[in-house]
Amino acid sequence: MRVFAAGILSLIVLAAPDVARAWGMDVHRWLTRRALEQLPAEIQPLFAVQKDRDFVVEHAADPDLWRTVDLRGQLGPEDPNHFLDIDDLGEPAPFTGVPRDWDAYLARYGQEKVTRAGRLPWRTEEIYKKLVTGFRDIGRGTAPYAAENTRYLTAVISHYIEDGHQPLHAAANYDGQLTNQRGIHSRFETELVLRNLSSLSVGPAVIKPIPDIRTFMFETVIESQGLVAGILEADRKAIVGRELYDEGYYAALLAGARPTLEKRLTDSVSGVVSVIVAAWTEAGKPAMPVNSARPPARIIRH
Repeated sequence: MRVFAAGILSLIVLAAPDVARAWGMDVHRWLTRRALEQLPAEIQPLFAVQKDRDFVVEHAADPDLWRTVDLRGQLGPEDPNHFLDIDDLGEPAPFTGVPRDWDAYLARYGQEKVTRAGRLPWRTEEIYKKLVTGFRDIGRGTAPYAAENTRYLTAVISHYIEDGHQPLHAAANYDGQLTNQRGIHSRFETELVLRNLSSLSVGPAVIKPIPDIRTFMFETVIESQGLVAGILEADRKAIVGRELYDEGYYAALLAGARPTLEKRLTDSVSGVVSVIVAAWTEAGKPAMPVNSARPPARIIRH
């Protein structure tokens, strides 16, 4: 069985995109757990039971798995849902010329370019609307599995919000491939974080009103794009005189990129909390269930 499992894992890895283009799965889970812990007291009952909170944390990585199996939605394949390389659209910063309306965006750049550049704000908006509906269903008390659905949608939207705060999700040079720095994507978002979890300073969540989720995601992406040059510069300096990405390299990369890394991790948590609160508020601030009692699982008949 071990040999078989290893073979399947190898196939999955080979089938996956060259760059995961997301905070590492464990980092997504870590960020989502921190966000859940900082939700307002009125929303906390939905996640008060440990197994429910663990469920959300575990499934915060699901959208990356959907990419691996080439899951497709109404807008197309899953992969472009995770980024918006806003500097790849031929518009000058601060990118006010990029249409915020989906139909206008598609008409301006065409399907091929849109697929290459990404569609993170619109995907986040799609899940946000579902999350609002989930909270409303909880308030009505008539929709079966409303609490379970809302927890799952919380996991999914957390992933996309966190992706938007990863600077390399907002740039054409997302993996340093244009500047001979290939691999910086995973070095920055996964290895650097996991090596330094105990020492990174991630501040408390700041809850901000979000009148429009699409606008919020565009603002997030534009801010992310402005941080890319600093990350690439830190990588260039860290590798000077080295042949390997060793302990010394990661220590030097952290020294150069720490402010940016800590800020975007903190902003990710604040963003997740703020969006969940915004969806709950838009749904009318329904009272959350105080327990996790579930009806028997449905039987699917073929």
